[in-house]
Amino acid sequence: MGKSTSEKKHSGRQARPRKPQAPDEELREEKARLEDRLLRLAAEFDNYRKRTAREYQQVVGTANRDLILQLIDVLDNFQRALDSARSAKDFDAFHQGVELIYTHLHEILTRQGLEPIEAVGQPFDPHVHEAVMQIDDDRHPPDTVVDQMQTGYLLRDKLLRAPRVVVSRASGEAETTAAPEETKKDNGPSAEKDHISK
Repeated sequence: MGKSTSEKKHSGRQARPRKPQAPDEELREEKARLEDRLLRLAAEFDNYRKRTAREYQQVVGTANRDLILQLIDVLDNFQRALDSARSAKDFDAFHQGVELIYTHLHEILTRQGLEPIEAVGQPFDPHVHEAVMQIDDDRHPPDTVVDQMQTGYLLRDKLLRAPRVVVSRASGEAETTAAPEETKKDNGPSAEKDHISK
């Protein structure tokens, strides 16, 4: 038997191919998908940034706490030394006590990566040393550090504070000193040789 008219219409609807989407509609859908993905990535990155900042603050806070706990011990020792000095007049014992405290503090800071810079006898380096004066010194070549006014320090191999130094010059050159205002401005290793006025 042949198919009825309604069956023919029904089978015709099923066999009819889907109408292809217009290119503009496909682009709009792709754009929407990409925008949604971008928003998700931005939200995930913002959460990561906030979490990392919190973790960093916790690490810094813990490190500071540990260092401060060690420094409190030094503070206690200073208090004991002062109390002892008030009751006993033995200067030698007081001196030995202060030396022990100094050694303890030095060990704590060394463990934290602090290292003094040995400047005397070294060639003057404007990237490391802060020159405050030039003097005649026939024992050393010109531009050699002959004295140190203030110790400089490295912290984990990076310059923390430049040593303030006296530099030799050839005999007969005019005596020079860094101007006080220049010295105050230079808080780091920025004392170039031209700071030593000729």
